[in-house]
Amino acid sequence: MKEWVHHERDGEVSEKPGRSVNWVQTIENTGSVYSSVCTCIYAPGAPAKPAHSHPDGEETGYVIKGNGKVKIGDKIYAIEPGSVLFFPQGVPHMVWNGDTEPMHIVCFYAPNENAVGYEFFDDFDFPGFKA
Repeated sequence: MKEWVHHERDGEVSEKPGRSVNWVQTIENTGSVYSSVCTCIYAPGAPAKPAHSHPDGEETGYVIKGNGKVKIGDKIYAIEPGSVLFFPQGVPHMVWNGDTEPMHIVCFYAPNENAVGYEFFDDFDFPGFKA
């Protein structure tokens, strides 16, 4: 049965390089046609590699906890709690948690479940980053 309220503790977690992704709202659990939501916890000192884009939709992120940087296309921005990140369709992006504590970001995808598809970019990185 589809439900309209979910808690992140009940989401489906998948581990990705530099972060864990917890799918809270999906087409499967809500029947949503236009959006999906996940929470991401980024490891201290780690970039979320490889960089990626969403060829079939766009993503908006909201930083709840932590400090770091985000690279979107050729621009780098400092991020902190309260920052809202917009990742346009097809534009490579990656987050780097430059702090010593985990960074928490809530991510919203639209227009539909296809927006969570990925295209990866192995050569897209922060300048001077040494892993």
